[in-house]
Amino acid sequence: MLNSFAHGSVFHPVLDFLPIQQQLAITFLTSRTFRQLNGPDDPNANCWHRLCSSLCTQRQIFVPGDIREQAVLASGRGGWRVLFEELWALRNRFVTAASASGDTAGASSAGSSTDRFRLATYCRFRPSDPRWVEASANSSSRAPLSLPLHQRVSLLRASHPELSAKDAMQQIFAKENQAPSNDGVRNAEAETEVPKASSNGFKASVLAVNSGCGGSVLTVSPGCGLRNFEFDSVFDGDSTQHEVYEQCGVRLVTDLVNGVNGALVLYGQTGSGKTHTMFGPDSNEDNATRGLAVRVADATLSAVVERRGMGFEADVFVSYVEVFGNEVSDLLSDEMVGVSSAVNARIGHRYVIDGDLGHAVQDNEGFVELLKQGDARKRKACTEMNERSTRAHTLLILRLVQSVPGCADNTPPIVSALFLADLGGSERVSKSHANKDVKAPGGIVSNNEVIAKISWKEYYKCKERMTETNHINKGLLSLKRCITALNERQLCHASGRKVPPVPFRDSKLTAVLEPALGGLSRTAIVVCCSPEEYHAEETVQTLRFGEMCGRIEHVQRVTADPTSAVAKALRQIDEQVREVERSICEKERWEWRQTARTDVVNANDAATTRMLAEEEMELGGYGAVEMLPKTR
Repeated sequence: MLNSFAHGSVFHPVLDFLPIQQQLAITFLTSRTFRQLNGPDDPNANCWHRLCSSLCTQRQIFVPGDIREQAVLASGRGGWRVLFEELWALRNRFVTAASASGDTAGASSAGSSTDRFRLATYCRFRPSDPRWVEASANSSSRAPLSLPLHQRVSLLRASHPELSAKDAMQQIFAKENQAPSNDGVRNAEAETEVPKASSNGFKASVLAVNSGCGGSVLTVSPGCGLRNFEFDSVFDGDSTQHEVYEQCGVRLVTDLVNGVNGALVLYGQTGSGKTHTMFGPDSNEDNATRGLAVRVADATLSAVVERRGMGFEADVFVSYVEVFGNEVSDLLSDEMVGVSSAVNARIGHRYVIDGDLGHAVQDNEGFVELLKQGDARKRKACTEMNERSTRAHTLLILRLVQSVPGCADNTPPIVSALFLADLGGSERVSKSHANKDVKAPGGIVSNNEVIAKISWKEYYKCKERMTETNHINKGLLSLKRCITALNERQLCHASGRKVPPVPFRDSKLTAVLEPALGGLSRTAIVVCCSPEEYHAEETVQTLRFGEMCGRIEHVQRVTADPTSAVAKALRQIDEQVREVERSICEKERWEWRQTARTDVVNANDAATTRMLAEEEMELGGYGAVEMLPKTR
């Protein structure tokens, strides 16, 4: 009986009736036998799963109802214990002050209220395109790519463990001196041979893609040699949209419903599959190919229905905007944001961040209809690299407003937002041929005759693709500068140096994404890559960007909603002002007072003045003063 009690067959059902703070305290303060059998020190122990369920039930915290999604959510965050610690920080978000009393029990054991998290990074490879596979195969004059010396030494010693580092270097130098190659590019050993670079620009290569959670991508490139890039999860060309959603979207939906801001940013070369990942194909009738945006919205709306059944007042608002250069356009109203004045144009991104462009959505059909309206107004074009190229940066914002049941009417609602950013793809003009139709203004002369005349209007029209490319690349360059500055700030914090500013205001794109990158949101970065060797250089650059994002770490306190704290302070000030006004109204009154004044002439002036007490003055009253002539 004692054994079954310790294993939990009897103990756990009884434990579920206790408040969560007592359950947590008992979990850590029970006997050594109970700790060994239930394993609270194991992050994946069953007791943490049960504690998560009890916490969510008692404190109205949302977790997905699907068991598989719960497991994916826990495994992606380091286990059930880590998930419990994150949910514990939100324990007071949806409860009143009275029911939140006594929460200090066990808090020190489960984790502090300080939430430390880093940008989650994912990598997805699209399926191979036969066009670019053929382009890679048609390359000629391949030459082996030389690795850095330290990597050649490591590879040689891996093949011959008996060699010391000194002996390996001597063998490498001896090989180079004996058999120099004609083109000056050499390999150290036959065992160290790597994929070769062609003479027409293919100087990098993707060697291996290890998919799955904690996956990695092995590449080789000039100057770096062999390089392994690690991510939270890697998706190969055979991955499905549902797999990407489970790893990237479930976490964001959970945070959104629990009142935590989030963001999902897709970055990569043009034609690498960003728009497909976010929105799916143009004909989105197949549920299996639906993009992340539709899946996230569907899960959020389903969670809203569940919350309303618990007594919450919950509403979802959708904004869909496009950033083109320094212009922000509302795709749901076909208007520029902030065009009424020069000041509004400069702060147009605030309309997006503050939710002023939101449209209420009740169900998934309404969301899909808004999505179709926005897609019809997006800048799209066909280039040599992408038949459905998005020619600007697009952002879809989901904003959830929740009112907790049982709170006072003047209690502000809990507002959370999720930014879904489909960035325009970086591109090389030499590959996309965005400039192939560009013509200079003026006349085209042939045999001393003007055969055609290009007007300025036609010139700007044919230059449209180039203008779009420039705006996209400028925005992405500003984004890279911000990521680099955020990494530099962390190094400066660690070493005690002066912290540099982050140039979020360099472009409208980074200004809109400032909450996502500056620590106010839980952000996930998905870098989309092309598997062909023809695009290997762009793929390596994209992987480097994802690696930089993965180093950014933020510290945030989530036990109290800062918006609610500010609103509470303002309510207290308003109450004090009303109390003072009531006091003034009670004390103030109008009074009429009449006083009689008598002016007395100083006797010392008797030689020069005389009082005429009976004479009436011109301005009323009696007592005129007569000035006597001066006498000596």
